[in-house]
Amino acid sequence: MQVKANLNAINNISKMQEVAANNVANVNSNGFKASRAVQSGDTLQISPEARAAMKSVAGEELSTADPAQDMVKMSMHTSSLAANLTAIQTQDEMNRTLLDIKK
Repeated sequence: MQVKANLNAINNISKMQEVAANNVANVNSNGFKASRAVQSGDTLQISPEARAAMKSVAGEELSTADPAQDMVKMSMHTSSLAANLTAIQTQDEMNRTLLDIKK
């Protein structure tokens, strides 16, 4: 059933959005290691990014978060959520139409 696939996608996109938002929120936290969420089929893997941390003048490790990249990801996730919601609404309308025809 197509609705189940859309719901799984919405669930994974929400998790990816959370990871990107966490990266943006911690961009100024020294020593923060940014994470990355990758969807492969129906599964979602969250792992640390492989970027090396730069050091501050005081020798502290800076955050590895890239806010520009994460903001773009968040915008893409928003569009993906909207597309999946529209697909579910369209399927619902089609089912209603089919039920009306059957009556």
